Amino acid sequence: MKEGSDPSETQGRNSHLNRMGRDEMNLAEFPLAALADRVPKDCKTLVFEDQAWDKGQKQWVLRRLTISASDKFGLPTALDDEVIVGLVQLSKASNFADRHVPFSRYRLVHLLGWREEGKSYARVEESLKRWLGVSLYYENAWWDKCRRRWMDAHFHLLDNVTLCRRPKRGERANDGDGNRPLSSFTWNDIIFRSFQAGNLRSIDLDFYRLLKSSVAKRMYRFLDKHFYFGVRQQYRLLEFAREHIGLSRNYDVAQLKRRLTPAIEELERGGYLEPMPSKERFICVRRGQWDVVFVRAAKAAAKAESNPPVGMAAQLIERGVTASTANQLVRVYPAEQIKAKLQVFDQLTACRDRRISKNPAGYLVQSIRKNYMAPVEFRSLPATIAEKGRTPTRKNASARKSAESSKKFYVEQEIQRHLAELSPEGLAELEVEALKSSPSLLVQRFRQAVASGSEKLVREYRRCLLEGHLRAIFRLRDGSTLQGA
Repeated sequence: MKEGSDPSETQGRNSHLNRMGRDEMNLAEFPLAALADRVPKDCKTLVFEDQAWDKGQKQWVLRRLTISASDKFGLPTALDDEVIVGLVQLSKASNFADRHVPFSRYRLVHLLGWREEGKSYARVEESLKRWLGVSLYYENAWWDKCRRRWMDAHFHLLDNVTLCRRPKRGERANDGDGNRPLSSFTWNDIIFRSFQAGNLRSIDLDFYRLLKSSVAKRMYRFLDKHFYFGVRQQYRLLEFAREHIGLSRNYDVAQLKRRLTPAIEELERGGYLEPMPSKERFICVRRGQWDVVFVRAAKAAAKAESNPPVGMAAQLIERGVTASTANQLVRVYPAEQIKAKLQVFDQLTACRDRRISKNPAGYLVQSIRKNYMAPVEFRSLPATIAEKGRTPTRKNASARKSAESSKKFYVEQEIQRHLAELSPEGLAELEVEALKSSPSLLVQRFRQAVASGSEKLVREYRRCLLEGHLRAIFRLRDGSTLQGA
């Protein structure tokens, strides 16, 4: 990176945790952790270095980062790197107002997209302890935004951590003021000053969490910082793979290309990088020297955002999922899997199930990513209704109410399935029919929304028009089976 160039972007005051996050620029430049899940016990130090052009000295200078670990907890791994990204988002939620940050492990686990289980909580605790014992030695490699120059900086990322455990039986669950105590961590002053100086850049947390490969995640953070300087970036292959991604120095060129290729393909499938044939991706500059080329898929991203989402993506957005996440889920996961999770989600919503009470949209996204198994009570509902040919009767009033609700769920599922399977042309034709048959007040509101230019209002009124029209067409005959009118 050229000295004085500033791709940083400070955060908005009311940014949402599940939308655009923030990444500290220095932390995105060099790896802070080994890419492996486990590091050999005898390995206690990592060193990454490169050469950067110093505008003031008008010469190339050596930048080096040395990572030294404690004997007890060892070097950080790829999951520990994710935890640091999560801690930055917790600070971002308070606008980086204080380097001492109270938090709950539940919130951090949810933010990272990990499963809500004991293993995840234990992994967070292990990671925080490990970071307390990790020392970072930046030699001419720490960018000081206020002084606008490369500096030496030696520090721990975290100064201290306190963890609040669940109270044992018989113990008080809160403090004297009736508030449940929180865990906390404190940033080192050097990294916190960089936060407050605005040495930050945007990071799409939804896309970051969708990436499965630790190499792809590391590559995304580095490239997203450097694409500020242009949509096409070219690097020396050895320096890029070893010093900025963290692949082993024991790998030769062929091995590095094999390790990078799956991560590159994952970023291509996610619509982040332009697909390129191998001979254009990896360029032989001269014998023994290879370059690697990346082109950001800016046009594809701009086109996707300019067109209102339809089909499966639109259904996800209507249920609270962000547009970027919805589009990514549709690109990555099978339509049948998403459709099945939407059906279960609608049933849980109608029942006001506690599993989705805290964060409905978050549950829906995770159910697709992790492929949650449908709850037992929802697995055979449509088949059961179709087989019996009638709504089950129960002497108990609550059971009858539940059966009626189940029938309603089935109708709504059929409507959503029908909409999801329509082509854009089919949706347009259905909209014309709906405008002719819908109540005049709803049609008037829809046209007012179109005139106002508000895409959100247009999508909402269009949904009401289409679903209402389909309800008028579909009829339940014999109390159970859907038929077209």
